[in-house]
Amino acid sequence: MKLIMQPSFSTCGQACIAMIAGKSVEEVIKDMKTEHSTSIGQLIEILDVYRIRHAERNKRISKKNPVPYPYSILTVHTDAGYTHWVLLYDSKYYDPEFGLIEGEYTHGKITSFLEIYEK
Repeated sequence: MKLIMQPSFSTCGQACIAMIAGKSVEEVIKDMKTEHSTSIGQLIEILDVYRIRHAERNKRISKKNPVPYPYSILTVHTDAGYTHWVLLYDSKYYDPEFGLIEGEYTHGKITSFLEIYEK
């Protein structure tokens, strides 16, 4: 996995998709038709366009699902008060805002995840 940093404050979702799809962020922004904040629905839609297999829906972190699956797009509620997308892959956090993070994630609370299936 190659880390891709987000080009602007609101393009973390596009950067996560770019990492998964092996595309540039600019290409993903063009294909998604937005350079603004994205919803889980928009991320699922572009994953489908790129034919990347994924879970049917986002799963909340809970007693039933206490940790995200090893390859997932994470929903993070940051310490600064905004929602952020981060890619979890091979036990590393590919954070398009803060960089590659190994070990514990410390920039906010992970609240849900969307599993990505290996090809």
